Amino acid sequence: MANEEKEIVMELLPLIRLYKDGTVDRLLSSPDVPPSLEDPETGVSSKDIVIADNPFVSARIFLPKNHDNPSHKLPIFVYFHGGAFCVESAFSFFVNRYLNILVSQANVIAISVDFRLLPHHPLPAAYQDGWTTLQWIASHAANNAANPEPWLLNYADFNKLYVGGETSGANLAHNLLLRAGNESLHGDLKIFGAILSSPFFWGSKPIGSEPVEGHEQSLAMKVWSLACPDAPGGIDNPWINPCVTGAPSLATLACSKILISITGKDEFRDRNILYHDTIKQSGWKGELELFDAGDEEHAFQLFKPETDRAKAMIKHLASFLV
Repeated sequence: MANEEKEIVMELLPLIRLYKDGTVDRLLSSPDVPPSLEDPETGVSSKDIVIADNPFVSARIFLPKNHDNPSHKLPIFVYFHGGAFCVESAFSFFVNRYLNILVSQANVIAISVDFRLLPHHPLPAAYQDGWTTLQWIASHAANNAANPEPWLLNYADFNKLYVGGETSGANLAHNLLLRAGNESLHGDLKIFGAILSSPFFWGSKPIGSEPVEGHEQSLAMKVWSLACPDAPGGIDNPWINPCVTGAPSLATLACSKILISITGKDEFRDRNILYHDTIKQSGWKGELELFDAGDEEHAFQLFKPETDRAKAMIKHLASFLV
């Protein structure tokens, strides 16, 4: 007798499907791939590590080929993958391939964080996992790491700590920068810079070229109501709408330089330009850059890294990570 079809309790297409038994189909995720002692294309080494046990946070750490120069320690780039807080992982094919390329070009150590995902872990779970990761890195700088990572101890320049990611991952990085403006990391470690690629921001009122028709039913709205169903202010909560009236001042973003990258075919484009302009007007004291990567969808550099525009974008990001 054939198995009965599992009962679907929630769908957020084209992203995920949740069943009554608690299992989830992550429909848009690329398959996980193993780490590599030496990636054949780039020579980058990677391995999987545990950052914390309760709650469990793991990551993949990447080390470039030319890492062993005692007089030149390497910047650290803490990377948060995109995927609407519900698909992809730190170990997935697209993320792994992209970070191998970026690490080899930028000559940095990257840490790809496997934060907790929807629907079982609503926000701020992912934000907390990001903060846990930063505190773990800071404990290395302060020489009191509970589970020390030799690649960080031996090769990292803790004065050059960067955070960043794509879409929802860039949203996560932004919220960490705000938190770091209010709370200290171990040993008072500072975040040096951030790369926010097409950050996932939204709001109740359409702006710029955002369509007025269907704004209430937009995928961004649906993702946010799944991500943070009890958020005060809903879609105008400052976590998702950092430019809303009453949001914390962006002058408190705790780093020295920020690169915001946008693309032409991205639904978050106008929000990202507004975010850039709001930082500029806030009195924030760092170096701020808005980089237009061309007439592409968001995260195209992960999906099509071999194209000329993707190569140009990755080169630009790599030159920022110094």
